[in-house]
Amino acid sequence: MKKSLSILVLTLMFSTNIYAIEKKKIINNDEWDQKINTLKWYNDEKKDLNIKIPGTNVNIKIYENETYLLGEDIEQYEYWTFGKSNRDSVIKIFANGYGYIIPKPANDGYIKIDDWSDVNPEELIQGLRDSNKKISDGLSYAKEIQWIYKPNLDKEKNLVNYSYKVIWDDNSVSMETINIILGRKGFVEQTFVFSDLSDTQKNAKFAKTASSDVTYDEGSAYSNYKSGDKIAVAGIGALVATTLGVKALKGGAAVGGILLLVKKLWWLILAPLVFIGKLFGGGDENKSKKSSKSIRRSIRKKED
Repeated sequence: MKKSLSILVLTLMFSTNIYAIEKKKIINNDEWDQKINTLKWYNDEKKDLNIKIPGTNVNIKIYENETYLLGEDIEQYEYWTFGKSNRDSVIKIFANGYGYIIPKPANDGYIKIDDWSDVNPEELIQGLRDSNKKISDGLSYAKEIQWIYKPNLDKEKNLVNYSYKVIWDDNSVSMETINIILGRKGFVEQTFVFSDLSDTQKNAKFAKTASSDVTYDEGSAYSNYKSGDKIAVAGIGALVATTLGVKALKGGAAVGGILLLVKKLWWLILAPLVFIGKLFGGGDENKSKKSSKSIRRSIRKKED
């Protein structure tokens, strides 16, 4: 009896391990819709919320028009939608016409800004182009990448912000805006994707303003630095390079000791498929009325 019970327990544990994340892409629209709605979608009640990202020292404001996924549900969403997952995002936010992800915040030390003069926008954009040329793997690739706004260091907000436009192999176009929000022990990165490029200035302004919705716990802000705190190996110049997925400037170390190049390429490949709709087309009132469920259906429609 004990032996049978042990075998049953082991079998259940093994099965849970295998089936916790279903590692397959869902092709059929109806099946995808059914599967996606089994995930834990937050803010279906459409409220303004202030939440703490689990396992981090970071807080974020969620608006009534936004719905989001956390933890393993992000990984499952990516498998069902793309057939792969980068396993890096701690929160993925969806809205009508835009969306953004926040990877796990880096806690490798205080980022110095002394090397900002090393940031060469043309060198960076060329590195990004070189990294996203066509390769024989059947995935989308970027035909053209252009700056919309070159990297800018806002010393008052302790923020680096930049935007670029991508023209894909199928001639679709997307825009990405990245916020690098510095903290006492590292940084948080927001990657925005927009589907409506009719007003890129408005998009970029919207994304930069959204950086103020991400805050650190008390005592963890960049301004809370004290002598003796750990200093990151790489400075701000190398950080900008690695968040773009290109080689660190002047031989600088990779930030966080991880392959940010791989992470960035993965996100860039998926960017035009992830979020849809018109950000400002219907005005703020109409934007907030669209339900999270209809947003999910629209996402699928665009991806197909």
